[in-house]
Amino acid sequence: MFRALHFAGAVLVAGAATAVLTAGTNSLEEFSQTYSLSARGRISLENRNGDVRILSWDREEVKVEAVKRAPSRERLRDARILVDANGDALSIRTQYSGNSDDPASVEYRITVPRWASLEEVKLINGGLSIVGVAGEVNATAVNGSIHAEQLAGEARLSTVNGELEAAFHSLGGTHAIFLSSVNGPITLTLPPDARADLSARNLSGGIQTEFGRPLRAATQGGQRLHTTIKGGGTRIHLHNINGGISITGPARRGHES
Repeated sequence: MFRALHFAGAVLVAGAATAVLTAGTNSLEEFSQTYSLSARGRISLENRNGDVRILSWDREEVKVEAVKRAPSRERLRDARILVDANGDALSIRTQYSGNSDDPASVEYRITVPRWASLEEVKLINGGLSIVGVAGEVNATAVNGSIHAEQLAGEARLSTVNGELEAAFHSLGGTHAIFLSSVNGPITLTLPPDARADLSARNLSGGIQTEFGRPLRAATQGGQRLHTTIKGGGTRIHLHNINGGISITGPARRGHES
């Protein structure tokens, strides 16, 4: 069950600003709204069914676009999009009023300020795509993959069933990166000037990297890696249970130890 997120401000329900289209036995509802948010504001999102795509721009506002789909208008009404905004923080969540075995799905496309923080993004059944967010990113998915690129801040990304890919445009020395997966591979791409203290561990599957030499774990199986890149800096930790780990970056000579 989702935990409700509360901020001081007005709550907008999608049903007040959408159009319902019915084609045969399928119903579709579209939603689009823009909210003011400070350049380094905080954003939270919870979605039970449906993919989420988060993009960035150089504006102090958030554009929320969503499409609800359901086998009937009744199922469509069971899912509500709730947005709570106050200028410094914004939360988006999908709330279900029924317990149907065939609930509506909600697909989001959200454009946020480039330096905003994705304080908490939670997905249950659906994949997550993040492009160009320079602020802190915290995201989890249960049944779905996470693909993030052009990141530049602290990141904590985890998935249970799905692959995890994270590519960084730059690293800050005080930031930390934590990537974890249970059933699915992890791929990390580092920028050319990366300075990092890197550790990786998995229980099943290998570790492929140009940074250091992975060792086989003697007791629990799998492989582990501990290495320093260009004298160290950003703390990077990768953990996987059933899946390989790949750590890549532009070719380097003599920078790893």
